[in-house]
Amino acid sequence: MIFKNIIKKSLNSVGLSISRVKSIRHKPNEILFLHIGKNAGTQVMHIATQLKDYGIQIKKFNHTVKLSHLPLGSKYFFSIRNPADRFLSGFYSRKRKGLPRIYSDWNMHEKIAFDNFEHGNDLAENLFSPGQKGISARQAIKSISHTGMQQVDWFESAAFFKIQPPLTIVRREFFEKDMQKLLDILNIKVRISSLLSENNSEAHVSDYYKTPMLSKKALTNLKKWYIQDYMFYDFCEEWLKKNKHIS
Repeated sequence: MIFKNIIKKSLNSVGLSISRVKSIRHKPNEILFLHIGKNAGTQVMHIATQLKDYGIQIKKFNHTVKLSHLPLGSKYFFSIRNPADRFLSGFYSRKRKGLPRIYSDWNMHEKIAFDNFEHGNDLAENLFSPGQKGISARQAIKSISHTGMQQVDWFESAAFFKIQPPLTIVRREFFEKDMQKLLDILNIKVRISSLLSENNSEAHVSDYYKTPMLSKKALTNLKKWYIQDYMFYDFCEEWLKKNKHIS
């Protein structure tokens, strides 16, 4: 018990928690993919399946697994996305109940959210509106599973870059370039373009051309609402530049 308390105090002193001692199990040769929702996870795993032919095993976890669950010293990576784009993708993914790739029905809170807001732009524009409209918008964005959590919620603090740095970070906006960097790090001599899925359904990519674009007001509101995520995205890019993963 005394030894456990010493470990706990040591971890707390560097911003970690005792939950790391009770971490998930994985094989020593596995590369772990920390799966943040709506960040090209399906495409990542499509590529991962093909990398088995090159002796690379990539293990994906569900969205409840956070960095604090991964054992210290694990080889892992994760993907990030512009918060406004992630919001829009998450909104319409849940509006479709996950279709066409999977089906996951709304819970009662999501049903209320989509009854009140047909489109993501309407929700975003009303985040800071006075009265009941604003209250409904704020309740909705927190009730929809993909929009309720920010990417930074998968991490306890920015100290993880020093304590448990990733192999690399894949930006959704530069997916091919960043995934190629991961292959280079793993010493896999293959072009990422040959591993990409051309099937939008398989890759879980959606076309939003029939939906309203995010207005200037909506984007401004989302930058306020997701301010931590915008800062986190910038912090990740700074780390990538510092480590010469991007120029």
